[in-house]
This record gives sequence, C-alpha cells and structure tokens, in this order.
Amino acid sequence: MKYHTLLVASLLDNYRAGHEFPDLLLVVDDSEEIVPHRTVYAGDRFALRIDEDADAQPWARFGSRPWQSWASAWKRLTAHPLDVNHDKHDMALDANLRRIWSWSTALQYIEDLETRRENA
Repeated sequence: MKYHTLLVASLLDNYRAGHEFPDLLLVVDDSEEIVPHRTVYAGDRFALRIDEDADAQPWARFGSRPWQSWASAWKRLTAHPLDVNHDKHDMALDANLRRIWSWSTALQYIEDLETRRENA
C-alpha cells in the first residue's frame, strides 16, 4: 500500500503541474536526490522518481497509456542502477524486475531485496 500511495501522489503532482501521461518518465536518481512528491523509491544505492524531466539522469518513458507495466519501463531505462555484469544479487534482482507487471509490487520487491542485501 505504501508504494501505491507514493505512485498515486507522484502522478497527481505531475498532473497538477500540467504534465500529461505520455510525457512522464521513470527517472533513476542518486540515492541522496529526493524530489518531494515525485520520488517513489529511495534506497541506499539509488532513488526512483516519476517526472517529465530526467535532468541528465537515466530514464525510461512511460508510454502512451496508463496500462504500461513496470517491466516495460524497467527494460527501457537508458542506464541501469544495478551492477548486472558482476554482482549475482543485482543479476537476480534485475531479472525479476523484468518480469513484474505491478509498479507497487516491483518497488516493494526492490526494498525487500535491498534490505536483505544489507543484512547479509
């Protein structure tokens, strides 16, 4: 429910700012970069936000319709925040994120695996 609420708040803030759905991006920020009412995930290694401007950060366009899945956006990122070439944890996380359709489920999955990684 936490991520569903953050996603809705971010969409609402973007709509109130005059942005339309086809203009929205999933943006990967540095972990310290928290944008009020736009950041939907903040971890120790990276943050994710919904915005119409990527500010030179890696991004993926949502698409033309609200039915776009998490997996479709994640696959289209211009650069990934995970080290999928050397880190087995990141390889598994990335592979599973490419299969998850629900945005809130994907964000909770990232949080759960990142917490597990920190405690290992």
